[in-house]
Amino acid sequence: MYLRGVKRSTLVSAVLVAVIDATLLAVALSTYFGGVTSTATLPESSGGPSPAVTFKHQRVRADATTAASSPVPRPRYHPLRVVPSQTAVQQTIDQSMIQSSSQGALSALERAAIPAPTITAAFPAIDAADSASASIYALAFTQELLDIHFATSTREQMLAWAVYNNAPYSLGELPESLATRVLCTSLTTGPSPVPPATKWRQLAKSRAIWNVSGLVVSVNPTWTQALSAGWEPVDPLMGIYDVSGLLTITSPGHPPVVESISFALTLGGASLHPGYGAVALDDWTVN
Repeated sequence: MYLRGVKRSTLVSAVLVAVIDATLLAVALSTYFGGVTSTATLPESSGGPSPAVTFKHQRVRADATTAASSPVPRPRYHPLRVVPSQTAVQQTIDQSMIQSSSQGALSALERAAIPAPTITAAFPAIDAADSASASIYALAFTQELLDIHFATSTREQMLAWAVYNNAPYSLGELPESLATRVLCTSLTTGPSPVPPATKWRQLAKSRAIWNVSGLVVSVNPTWTQALSAGWEPVDPLMGIYDVSGLLTITSPGHPPVVESISFALTLGGASLHPGYGAVALDDWTVN
């Protein structure tokens, strides 16, 4: 079975967890000895887990690999940015992010082969209404990513769709040309839900089909902790969400296999359209 029992931590969630854990300890000590405290209001989507939901986008499966693609027109949509108050907490976490995001990340992003953003019949655009809510977008993105008929779609189509849905990485000081590469790089480097090219061809030959169900989305506790401490992202739509569910794998002549999946999905303001996009997918786990 593909990617059984593996886990990954990369640019976004792992860096944020390490930075915030260290920073909040320093803030707590500073507060105890007379330092400044601050609070932040959590966004609407940071409540409890969303109910288990499965979205059904109207995909055209037949001859999807030969259907005409739809290149995304330029120029790009520019997501909203804010200027956070420069509190002690803000400055400490921001500076740690700058240092952490520069450690080995630039060279990996520069080397990555990133396709042009494209939507196809196999991987269509997410509905605009679904892009207006963080939790709904996370569910729609996950289903679109993991509901796959391998024989009627290609890995290149999936990655081009992911680029269309990217939100630029806004932590640290990555240049814009690299900030939009983080999502695709997170999907093609190390353990990931996206099979390598050779594995994709094997799955296509066996006419394998993936279907995801029972999806649950909740705000990552570390992200909640950071906002509660008074830190504010420059991207007001940014957030880290824990996603879990079931992945069913079927192919002719074989009984279905059901696996539990989970990962961290970082969202933000999309690069190419209003509303939410995906910054990175981390901590991919299959049990």
